[in-house]
Amino acid sequence: MPRPSRPSKSTPASRQRRMNAVTGKRQLPSGPWALRIGRFALWWHHHPWLRVFLAVGVFSVVLGLIALLGVWLYFCQIAKRYDLAEVSRMPMESRVLDARGQLLGSLHGDGRSIVPLEAVSPWFLKALVAREDSRFYEHDGVDWIGVIRASLRNSMRGEIVEGAGTISMQLARNTFDLRAKSLKRKLLEAALSKRIEEAYSKDEILRLYINRIFYGTGLHGVEQAARGYYGKPASEMTLAESAMLVGIIRAPNRFSPFRHYEAALAEQRDVIGRMEVEGALDASLAATAKEERPVVLPESSLGSRVDRGGPRLERDYPLEAVERELAHLLPQEELDKGGLEISTTFDLVLQRAAAHAVETRLAEIEQEPGYAHPLARSWQPAAEGDPEASTDYLQAAVTVIEQASGEIRVLIGGRNFAQSRFDRARQARRQVGSVIKPLVYAAAFEQGLFPGTYVSDDPLKPGEIPWAKQKWSPKNSDGRFLGAQPASKGLIESRNTMTVRVGERAGFGAVSALIAQAGLIPEEEVPVSPQTYIGNLGATLESLTSAYTAFPGAGFRHEPYFITRITRSDGGVLYEHADQTRELVSPGAAWLTSRLLEQVTGPKGTARGLAELGFTAPAAGKTGTTDDFHDAWFLGYTSRLTAGVWVGLDRPGRIVNRGYGSRVALPVWADVMAAAQQIGYECGALPVADDIMDVELCRDTGALATEGCHKADRSYRERVPHAMIPREFCSRHAPGVTSGGGGGGTEAEEPGLWRRFGKALGFGD
Repeated sequence: MPRPSRPSKSTPASRQRRMNAVTGKRQLPSGPWALRIGRFALWWHHHPWLRVFLAVGVFSVVLGLIALLGVWLYFCQIAKRYDLAEVSRMPMESRVLDARGQLLGSLHGDGRSIVPLEAVSPWFLKALVAREDSRFYEHDGVDWIGVIRASLRNSMRGEIVEGAGTISMQLARNTFDLRAKSLKRKLLEAALSKRIEEAYSKDEILRLYINRIFYGTGLHGVEQAARGYYGKPASEMTLAESAMLVGIIRAPNRFSPFRHYEAALAEQRDVIGRMEVEGALDASLAATAKEERPVVLPESSLGSRVDRGGPRLERDYPLEAVERELAHLLPQEELDKGGLEISTTFDLVLQRAAAHAVETRLAEIEQEPGYAHPLARSWQPAAEGDPEASTDYLQAAVTVIEQASGEIRVLIGGRNFAQSRFDRARQARRQVGSVIKPLVYAAAFEQGLFPGTYVSDDPLKPGEIPWAKQKWSPKNSDGRFLGAQPASKGLIESRNTMTVRVGERAGFGAVSALIAQAGLIPEEEVPVSPQTYIGNLGATLESLTSAYTAFPGAGFRHEPYFITRITRSDGGVLYEHADQTRELVSPGAAWLTSRLLEQVTGPKGTARGLAELGFTAPAAGKTGTTDDFHDAWFLGYTSRLTAGVWVGLDRPGRIVNRGYGSRVALPVWADVMAAAQQIGYECGALPVADDIMDVELCRDTGALATEGCHKADRSYRERVPHAMIPREFCSRHAPGVTSGGGGGGTEAEEPGLWRRFGKALGFGD
């Protein structure tokens, strides 16, 4: 039989629960917290608008989070369009070689030397992490804790005092050139940094970062920066040196140790302070390092310490010209990548010899009595001067070209590239003076003039040149007028009045067209004035030198150039020069002009002092001097090389009293060509035209001479290329005429046509 159950103890609370269970009523909470909750429930129940407000708030927060997620996903999608391989592709140096394969210098690609972490001072790595990204090894690209901390501090200060960019974000910014300061850029950086963290390890990211970033003054990568500032590899930097280098990263120009040492020193101390806070240094070591003042080597000798990561040649005019030309030959993308090998025509040995000749000869001029300009050795540019600006001291330019190819061997654009990058050989248009005269004569020879044809050296008469807009009559440098003279005398002795009349024989249209074809200036820019015949126009030294190559080149001019070939690091050819040649004048006109230019360097020419200067090989050329000795020129050539020299002041003024081209420019030319001969550039006999014939001509008309010309003492014998032999006989001196006039003489029996032609050619009766 079952045992009876014991009656349970009954309490008020248990009785109330049973009653509530029977009646269905909910039990109200009891106690202090229960009372508070109960009151809040009643208050909440009697204020329904609060429930609506809370619901809207929660909905807004959720909606905002969804929007933020959408924005983040949007930028993550944009980040996927970027090629992460670019992170590890760093621009490399492009090597520029001279014609002998010697290193001329390096260009583009920032020329950094890429080093592993093991080749960098541990102090630098610790300083970098402490200053730029103390949680680098903890976050995944975006330091959200840092973002919150920076936001709070910036809000409290009312300005941006702390950033939250991580090393990975900075690597993304530097790789993909994200420079705009905007929220969009920050979000893209963050998205890219996440991708970078997924693709590379922390050490790889650190290595890529220190090798990529800019450290000021044209220095890229930690190795180049260490050599540039301290003259040592990155592995040998001390704690203080490392801290200073890290300190300049945020503002390389503002904290440049070269220009703002005290500011760089303050940054060094700040970095050391951060290292101490982050536990990378103890207090005593930090205190010692803060007092250290790293030795920064002079910026003026930077070029001797680094060449994009190693020893380098000083930058000079040829290298600058190569850089300018590359911008026309290759897309910027190829140039930015670097790693190119650029073969050039420059001869570094001859280039240095030419630079020495310029400095030696111009220094001699500066020592002459009455020289009134600043000396180059004591002149100092303005502290913040324009690198393209002019100088106040005497300047010069030299160009040397292989006439058979157009290859530029020497390019001297000035005396000191560091003081002025302005290239006076390629960029300066100076008044050319008498060096234009060979082109005027060549144009006249094309029109039937011969060297022995008489041309008046008398002063120009009013109205003699009817198309001239003003009355004008030039003088000769010797102050004399010699009457009728062979045309050759006008070029050999550089007689202005004769040259003007020779130009008129050719016709202004023919002369201006030849000037344009020679590459001096466009034809529409040629001044429409008879003064053009004697050089009242501006042209560059390079264009003039190129024009002169046509005289020893049988009338052909090869377009001057200095880049022969460009190859990638993988051997692929990006560019190869194609020869561009045009006939400037006929071979006969070129040879006739060249014959006269040979005599310019002879005993009666304006360059007769060439032998006294030590250059005795066969040569031809032309001196030039502009009004009041503002510009001095000599353009000339040997059997292989054509060289041009200009001397003058950037702000045109008198060089020196009697500063003729023969006295100021010719010595430089002689030294350069003597050096070329010594180096191995042959100087043989100057070229001679084919099919030269000895012909009897009339001095007055240039036609084949008749017996009348002979009797009038107007016939002479001339060596003439076969293609230029006149096809007509002189009509001014009829056969039998014994005077220089056209009548009044006795008639002689006219010989047969073929007999006369044969006699004119020197075959006898």
